[in-house]
Amino acid sequence: VVEASRLHLPSLSCQLSHAKLDLRFDDGIAYVKNAPDASFDLIIVDGSDPEGPAEGLFSESFYRDIHRCLRTDGLLTLQSEGPHFNAKAFVELHQCLQNVFGGNQVHCYLGFIPTYPTGMWGFNLAHKNPAMHPVSSLNSAAADAFSEKEDLKYYSADVHRAAFTLPPFVKKMLK
Repeated sequence: VVEASRLHLPSLSCQLSHAKLDLRFDDGIAYVKNAPDASFDLIIVDGSDPEGPAEGLFSESFYRDIHRCLRTDGLLTLQSEGPHFNAKAFVELHQCLQNVFGGNQVHCYLGFIPTYPTGMWGFNLAHKNPAMHPVSSLNSAAADAFSEKEDLKYYSADVHRAAFTLPPFVKKMLK
């Protein structure tokens, strides 16, 4: 996938060689289980659907290991299925993260990806720091300046805030 992305999607894969990126092809469950405590600033989980070997990516033990691996101000973000596509997994994963990180430190957000089933897709942001909030802690001027400097095509402070504004049916699902 990475090589195909480099070849066919260069505008999307242009940062895959960035010096700060440590791209590994490994068993993520085993990797975080063996990682040192407080060793990551950011963990991104882009797992597949909760079937077969990927079922472990939806387990509380996996997210407890991630919690242990994150620094105090570290962040976890992950795709969490679509609220229309796999509502059960969407809700269960959100609740699992709340059990591990605490209810106020888990924030659902939505993205719209036309190639994903139903187009609407769920994501979660989790952190250890109770003072951190993805919207109220947002530095809008810095976010917009970064977006402009990097010539981002989609992201802005407004899009960021809107992603965390959940429709009533999603709020109801997650209560």
